[in-house]
Amino acid sequence: MEKLAFVPAQIRAGRALVGCSQDELALEAGISLTSLREIEGQRRPPDTAAADKIRRALDNRGVAFVPSDKGGGPGVRLIDNRPHIIRPPTTMTFWEGMPFTVEWEGKEVTVFVSREVIDDLGRHTGHPPDSEYLRTFGEFRGSILDGVKAAIDDPANYDDRGRLHVRHKDIAEFNQHLRPTRFRA
Repeated sequence: MEKLAFVPAQIRAGRALVGCSQDELALEAGISLTSLREIEGQRRPPDTAAADKIRRALDNRGVAFVPSDKGGGPGVRLIDNRPHIIRPPTTMTFWEGMPFTVEWEGKEVTVFVSREVIDDLGRHTGHPPDSEYLRTFGEFRGSILDGVKAAIDDPANYDDRGRLHVRHKDIAEFNQHLRPTRFRA
């Protein structure tokens, strides 16, 4: 498999596209802030393991790296066919789960991801603080948004107030390598 090349300017542009600071990206990528700054500042080549982690973290936030071609240079854009967050989650409710708002096909949709889904993705036990749930959301953001896309067209996933509920059946990880500790559809 051929490794896709990218340039440091794409990292800076990707951060700007999704409103992500260097501190936030370094944390999400699991690298040091110094490493990120050196790669963005072209003092370290973008072909290191740290650069791969940066690219995965930006992909998780919905950034697609566009390669150069005969018509123009490299760039970034939002991932096509994935809902985009308007209002990110800030809390975990006890009964309904984690609320946030997305844009999908020009419409605003209020989404609730069940507590059980977030617990199983993060392998949580007991009652962790909201900050732990929010960390798990950030780590699995791309998968959760893909789950929103999977759930959004099924009227059975909406409650009587028009809010979308995302459950295990909508998240690809539960159909692949993760085994939920409690499967509740």
